[in-house]
Amino acid sequence: MEPKKLPLNDKPFRKIIQGNYLYADKTKYIHKMITENDCCFLSRPRRFGKTLLLDTLDELFQGNSELFEGLWIGTSNKYDFKRHPVLRFNMAYAKISAKKDLEDNIEDDLRDAAKIEGVEITSNSYGRMLGELLRGVNEKYKVGAVVLIDEYDAPVAWNISDRTLASDNCDVLHGFYSSLKKNINYIRFAFVTGITRFALTALDSGPNNFSDISLEPDFAGICGFTFPEIDRLFKDRFKRTLKSLKAKGYLRQDAKRKDLKEAIRVWYDGYNWLGTKRVLNPYSILNFFKWKRLSDFWPLSGQPSHLSDLAKEKPLDFIQPNLNSYPSWTIRKVELGRLEPVPVLFHSGYLTIDRLILENIGTEREPDMEEMFTFKIPNREV
Repeated sequence: MEPKKLPLNDKPFRKIIQGNYLYADKTKYIHKMITENDCCFLSRPRRFGKTLLLDTLDELFQGNSELFEGLWIGTSNKYDFKRHPVLRFNMAYAKISAKKDLEDNIEDDLRDAAKIEGVEITSNSYGRMLGELLRGVNEKYKVGAVVLIDEYDAPVAWNISDRTLASDNCDVLHGFYSSLKKNINYIRFAFVTGITRFALTALDSGPNNFSDISLEPDFAGICGFTFPEIDRLFKDRFKRTLKSLKAKGYLRQDAKRKDLKEAIRVWYDGYNWLGTKRVLNPYSILNFFKWKRLSDFWPLSGQPSHLSDLAKEKPLDFIQPNLNSYPSWTIRKVELGRLEPVPVLFHSGYLTIDRLILENIGTEREPDMEEMFTFKIPNREV
């Protein structure tokens, strides 16, 4: 049999399942997430599978059970596949040169969503429009809506060199996400994802906080590939890939399968979000097995603009960053006005957690233990 196809070029979940593409089953993570939380936030670097995760949630909440046959959630008998209306937004608007541009884009998206759902909204501000939309959808379907937001931070991150515009856009997002939380009674589940954390203040304030699962060990493998998943998904490609790497000179002629796995580990393994298993970038692994060469696929695929802008401000800190002893709160709470290289490099995928240690910042008689992180470069590719 020919091995399953590689899902390159951002294939949506439906096409992956119906088109006989490889899929790492993440539905056990998803089930835990949607049954234990009302609102979740997840930060991961670019090309780590966040959009695919949103696709999966979209199909799941639409009740399309046929797509989940053979997957954990489809065989566990623990999910009823009840249909919910899904409202999906992507904040990566191309042209934003003023605060009003962002407001106009959000309002256009809300009008489009209302038209699709057959709901009338009469307000002229995005906060009230979102509330009307959620209430209208709830009244129409008699069930809570699901809200999925991709690249939640793009209007801020893409304009980081213009701190005034970035701050203004942050205010707009704060208003939008605050309205989301204000109308939580009309929402079955809300999921927000992006790269950075400096637009997060609207999600982690107030009574209806979003659960930040970014550094929760139970969800460390929700995006990307673990090594056991690579062993299972790509086992039919190992022999052919090993032969090609030897022919191209990447591996010795007497190299075995274990040598191939060690090369994968050195080049691509290493991302740690506090789980028991480290995670590999799916974009890198898929391209590695497609082109059958050891190369820096992910770094060459692009770079977040906010990194370049911040590096111009603090070049020495980027060349020689101090990777030791960062209090966990400095990583979990990144403020727009106080950006430092290490937290931003970590969230962007250029650094990963090496160790989590407890350090006494109190006294011997009255200890006060604080979580501290040390960091390292994830792998040879980076």
